[in-house]
Amino acid sequence: MTGGKLSIGEVSRRTGIPVKTLRFYSDEGLVPPSGRTRGNYRLYTEADVVRVDLVRTLREAGVGLVGIRAVLRREIPLEEALRLRLAAVEAHVASLQHVAAALRATLRSGATELALRRLNAVTRYSNDERRNVIARFYDEVAEGLPVDPGWKQSMVDAMTPKLSDNPSPEQLDAWIEMNEILADPAFVKTMRAMSEETWTGNFDSVAYQRASAETVRATTAAMAAGHEPASDEAKAIVLAFAEASARVSGKTVDDAFLSTLRERYLWQDPRASRLWELAAFLQDRPTGKSHVDEWRWISSAIVHHFEA
Repeated sequence: MTGGKLSIGEVSRRTGIPVKTLRFYSDEGLVPPSGRTRGNYRLYTEADVVRVDLVRTLREAGVGLVGIRAVLRREIPLEEALRLRLAAVEAHVASLQHVAAALRATLRSGATELALRRLNAVTRYSNDERRNVIARFYDEVAEGLPVDPGWKQSMVDAMTPKLSDNPSPEQLDAWIEMNEILADPAFVKTMRAMSEETWTGNFDSVAYQRASAETVRATTAAMAAGHEPASDEAKAIVLAFAEASARVSGKTVDDAFLSTLRERYLWQDPRASRLWELAAFLQDRPTGKSHVDEWRWISSAIVHHFEA
């Protein structure tokens, strides 16, 4: 110690910071020496030691030199600098979670460089971009058909994920699965074929939605009462649904109509139900609100009771 001041070596021993690093801090103007010896060696005070400790703490927290300099000059409060750094760390953690989800999905489906690039792109989507994915799917399904624009918009709204900026790995996995289903040409083709059957010039979408809602209500009550799809109660429910479906399409209930309805539900792609389960999870709402279980019950009842 010289005249109550510390040499750079003494500061290094006190703080555990290498002399080379202390010189760097000095040259960068972060901790300039409070004086110099006659031989031009740096000298520091106890206040400088405190300043060195603050610089080290900020550096270990990941704050850059510009941010540290602003704190030391009191251009920004220390709390604000730490808050900015926290936001950067959280964004980095979210990014790592996205990558982890992509890696998990890729390992499940078979690791290829192409698959990893695709999955990384998927996990980086914003909510607006995710909405566009859903909208493009419905555009493909409905292209050239007399589909009610209001119905199509309601489907997009009901299925679009509403994720935070830091979604959980499980949410990212769910979105990746949903994206893969929507992007499968075979699934698009299946859903389009169903739309071609449904959206004829005579189809009344509003009346169909009312009939579907009534069928779901009756089914919910039947399930709560313990009735199985093979029960007489189920038969009455699906017959009423068949009559309503025929009516809103300008058709009559006959053996041919019931056979066609049965075939539709018999060969229904299970991924259609899975999409609604994923949508419910990604919107943080109960799966029951999508009535997936009710429609599975209805489907089983139709297949059972309308068998030729």
